Amino acid sequence: MKKNTRNILGDLSIIAAITSMIFFFLPIDDEIDAMIIGLISLLGIGFALGSKEIWYVLIGTLSNIAMFGMAYLLLIGAEFS
Repeated sequence: MKKNTRNILGDLSIIAAITSMIFFFLPIDDEIDAMIIGLISLLGIGFALGSKEIWYVLIGTLSNIAMFGMAYLLLIGAEFS
């Protein structure tokens, strides 16, 4: 059975959230890490909104927004250190 393209977009949104979580724990420069996490999260939000199923839209959007918020907090925290 062939998977629908919109379901693949939902899978990609969850993969983007997991990838940004991995980048969050890698010891890279804080500003570069925050930019990478932010870009991956925005890409994941786009994938989630392009998905067909409401489950992927909710989970993908919420998880990527949470990681985007963490990237923002990481960027603010890098300014203080």
